[in-house]
Amino acid sequence: MMNNKEEIGMNWAQDPKVKSLAKALRILECFSVDTPELGVTELAEMNHITKSNAHNILTTFQQGGYVVKQPNGKYALGLQLLEFSYIINQHLGYPRAVYDLLTDLANKTGEIVYFGLPHGTDVLYLYVAHPIARMQELPYRDMLGEHAPLYCTGIGKAILSAMPEEEWEDHITPVRTPFTDATVTDHDQIIEELWRTRRRGYAIDNCGREVNVRCVGAPVFSGTGRLVAGISTSGPASAMTDEKLLHCSKLVVDTARRMRERIYH
Repeated sequence: MMNNKEEIGMNWAQDPKVKSLAKALRILECFSVDTPELGVTELAEMNHITKSNAHNILTTFQQGGYVVKQPNGKYALGLQLLEFSYIINQHLGYPRAVYDLLTDLANKTGEIVYFGLPHGTDVLYLYVAHPIARMQELPYRDMLGEHAPLYCTGIGKAILSAMPEEEWEDHITPVRTPFTDATVTDHDQIIEELWRTRRRGYAIDNCGREVNVRCVGAPVFSGTGRLVAGISTSGPASAMTDEKLLHCSKLVVDTARRMRERIYH
């Protein structure tokens, strides 16, 4: 089954102006959190090009610092790309606008809080905040750059529900993976859930993305009314009872409202 990274790599430039550049960029798009290191043969097969072609592209990227060759002979993304991510992050202006609110939300809920951006059919995670009182207890995950499908995550469904309904089809993958026994993959059921989410103002993930993890999320708008992101808080199903989910939903929605007052564009 093709993952979203591969779908983007094959579909984002069906008829590019500069085909050689598109081919090179698709090499970079093959790297992910799950596959941080890839060999020449793997990259050639993923992109349907020759090994020599893949090697030439990788060598050029290596010279510019965009990839590095590991001792095992495989390649990984280089620090030059990390510099670009920092520039983008600062340009968006979200660190100053939202991070203290994320930390405040984490402390109030006692659970991990996420902030992510819509990115095609995925949510692209930008920040994670942990409650100070549980820093030694909860697993720390730096989510920068991680992604997950919109259709099965609390933060993703919150983002989807805030989009015009005529755009939903463009942001729901045609092939949907059942990550757990509770993942809803049926198209009509997903649409029904999006309508429920829109009516109540927040989304719920009942262990649809990770086993025994429940989540509640809300969309984040700018001061001009533009959908810009989503936030969520999640925890173990044993702790995230229906009562706590309802309590957290009020906190998440209120935090999203406070963010709107700070995000101007």
